[in-house]
Parts: sequence; C-alpha cells; structure tokens
Amino acid sequence: MLAFIREPCDENVIRSAPTAAPCSKRAGRWVLVATTLASSMAFIDSTVVNVALPALQANLNATIVDVQWVIEAYSLLLAALLLV
Repeated sequence: MLAFIREPCDENVIRSAPTAAPCSKRAGRWVLVATTLASSMAFIDSTVVNVALPALQANLNATIVDVQWVIEAYSLLLAALLLV
C-alpha cells in the first residue's frame, strides 16, 4: 500500500521554516479589539431580543408559547449563520 500522507512527526516538517510571517504587535492588538467588539455585539443582540419579548407579546397578543418560538427561531437562525 502506498503512503500518500506524511507521518505526523516528519523531520522535514518539524525543521522547516514557518510559511507565514507572524503578525506585528499592532496588528495583533487590532485583531483582539475586533474580536472583542464582535463578541460584545453578539451578546448585546441576544439581550435585545430577550428585552423586546414582553413588548412583542403585548402588541401581538401572543401567548408565552408564541414568544418562545421567537427565541427558538432567533437561536436557530443565529446558529445557522455561525456555520457560514
């Protein structure tokens, strides 16, 4: 049988130079800032949905089960978009 896959501890792979240069400290800080802001936006977004539920329930004359479907639909859509 032919081996087309390298062994995990191939000596040439271990001793080879990295293919990409590491990012600078300044670029690393911007990546951290962008990641923190994106995480905060996702947290705020889910909080807004939960805060708006009583108003949705009152204005649409919905039951608690109907409002629960809003949460489930939002969670399902968010999970589907995370995969993309």
